[in-house]
Amino acid sequence: MMGRALVVGGGFAGVAAAVQLHARGIGVTLIDANAALGGRARSDDFGGATIDVGAQLIAMSFEKTVALLKGGAAGGNVGLGSGRSEKGAFLRATPGRDVFVHGNARYPIQFGSMTSLLRFGGLGAVEKLRLGAHIVPLLARHRGRLTADALQVDGTIDRESARTHMTAHVGERAADALVEPAFNAFYAARGSEMSFAFYLTLARYGSDAGMLTAPGGWSAALAGAAKGVECVLGTQITSLSLRPDAGVVARTDDGREWAGDGAVIATDPASAANLLTQSYGANNPMSNWLAALRLRPTWTLAIATDVVLKHDAFGIMRHPADAKEVSACAILGAKLGPEAPPDSDVVLAWPTPDAAERLRGEPSDAIVAAMMPEVELLMPQVKDHITRARLYRFDPGNPIAAPGFLADRAHGRKLAEALPFPITLAGDYLAMPLIEGAVASGEAAGRRLAEKVLSR
Repeated sequence: MMGRALVVGGGFAGVAAAVQLHARGIGVTLIDANAALGGRARSDDFGGATIDVGAQLIAMSFEKTVALLKGGAAGGNVGLGSGRSEKGAFLRATPGRDVFVHGNARYPIQFGSMTSLLRFGGLGAVEKLRLGAHIVPLLARHRGRLTADALQVDGTIDRESARTHMTAHVGERAADALVEPAFNAFYAARGSEMSFAFYLTLARYGSDAGMLTAPGGWSAALAGAAKGVECVLGTQITSLSLRPDAGVVARTDDGREWAGDGAVIATDPASAANLLTQSYGANNPMSNWLAALRLRPTWTLAIATDVVLKHDAFGIMRHPADAKEVSACAILGAKLGPEAPPDSDVVLAWPTPDAAERLRGEPSDAIVAAMMPEVELLMPQVKDHITRARLYRFDPGNPIAAPGFLADRAHGRKLAEALPFPITLAGDYLAMPLIEGAVASGEAAGRRLAEKVLSR
């Protein structure tokens, strides 16, 4: 091995960076505070069922992510956070069937699929015509630049919110049904807070693309991708300092330390800013930029049942006017298909943006109590069949891709690329806030650090 690098953070960005470094002959130690790889998308053993506590599916069009995970498919047995192992394929195609619920009506939909939208009962004929006449050509026109690591698109589509644009050009019902569900559930954000450019990027990746899941969980898939990388899990790095010889030392509060010729910081923005401040001082521009990022704390509620639920849809999305505490639910068994437990199931639920703001400081049991009535309303089958519940909190938060965010991200990426050796950054906050964006950022950071380590 030619040198050694440290990667602090084991989400998709950190693993992508570690894989790039390892592929160039550099020894890598990846250190993460959680017991399993994956960051906000990590897996957990929930009463014998492996669940993904954040992101559930990826699109087949996530080319960088699919390549990363398929690269580890020859790895055989891979460790899960629980210590068990899975053998076989890390990725499997799965239907992306969802249902949109408004009042007592339930409308099947596959978000991103134009074929599904043409059959969607939640919109009228005129609205569908407007979609075809305005949104589809706009998506086609900008498609080449709407990538997960995009820096520049036509500024007109980044200056307006997704809700504003959809309402003005298609209608209010289209904004409620097509803009709000994904933003509300997976970013704890409102359509009025998110850039139309980001909305088009989601549509670009989801347009008639198949969906993929990891039957053994994202943590297992990432462990396979990271074969050959030393992974130190359940370890919180609290200090990152520069060595006199231009290397770095990462330390924990209990005195453990790891040395390297360079480091990729692939943590949440607040942790990254703290580590950078220790290395480069309190007023370095990168730390100041990170501190100004808009983030929204959120969580996932997991509920185990002693019955198998209906698997006619995976995601259940609520109309924003109806949702007070719960914006969406998903059914584990509908995602796993043949691998689903035969006599039980798991429901995953996400808060509305209002609930995420209102309940953020509450204890977990109070949040569970607030969300449970709406989960039972959306999924009456779970009533009287719940065996356990657990709240997975993401207090550092998700990036809010507000109008104008692309120009801001371009500035942040320039700051990251200008950081003095031996430290660089990776994370979806430097790209589009998607798993594909995290992977793209991690790959770029890994390549950049590798070039500098190998040139010494």
